[in-house]
Amino acid sequence: MKEILVDHNQKNYCIYPRLEIGKNTSECRFCKSNSATYSNLSHSLPELLGNKSIFTINECDSCNSIFSDFENHLSRFIPPSFITQIKGKKGYSNSFVKGGGRIFATSNSIEIESKPDIFSKEVIISNQRFSNVKVYKALLKCLISLLPDQEVVIFNDVIKWLISNKGFRDFKYPALASIGYRLPNLDNKELLSVTLFKERSKDKLRYVLSGKFNNLFLVLPFSFNFKEKATFQTIPARSESERFYFQEIDFKDYSTQHKFKLNFKQPHSQ
Repeated sequence: MKEILVDHNQKNYCIYPRLEIGKNTSECRFCKSNSATYSNLSHSLPELLGNKSIFTINECDSCNSIFSDFENHLSRFIPPSFITQIKGKKGYSNSFVKGGGRIFATSNSIEIESKPDIFSKEVIISNQRFSNVKVYKALLKCLISLLPDQEVVIFNDVIKWLISNKGFRDFKYPALASIGYRLPNLDNKELLSVTLFKERSKDKLRYVLSGKFNNLFLVLPFSFNFKEKATFQTIPARSESERFYFQEIDFKDYSTQHKFKLNFKQPHSQ
């Protein structure tokens, strides 16, 4: 049986109807404090992914501070803004090239600033290093933030690990995800599509978070069967411009830095 717990599919997320997750503000859904404060606006999904409309009202200020560190590492993990076209809290992020180059997105274009000839050859853009554990915790936190209050208790042991300083050695479940992105496409500005499914059978309980953020696609499955393996399917595309390139990720065995290779050479005329 598959049940949709959250379905938020809209375009132009600047004018989304506001969606609030949670009701019980007498207890933080993460640390379980009964004396917590809630002065900060807690985004269920990080604002760096373009979320301006989905909020978790029972995430306390203390936990919000912990998760902001995770989000810093998530921002280093996702592809540059000139690929994703995502406008985060501080606008579009810059990508710098050794030697004096800069590439960044705007609302309707991709801008390139460079010293002469920097982009006349192949260049490599490296993002900052990130912590595998904190990136996964940032994504797992998104899934738990979207849960209805009555579902959170199932994750109590997982949440204890989430807000601790412990790493994967103390996490018995798979830490899997799939990330997909496509060639820069300016036609899908301000697109946010988020769905959380719950799948239950006789011997299986799985939650699947699926999110599309402009040119970025993230899929995060979580199963309480620690031996279960996730399988991902490629989304059919009508053209190359619509094709998403997916990478299956096991965060327990993954790199700590991404590199993007760009080739600006003009093809030789025949």
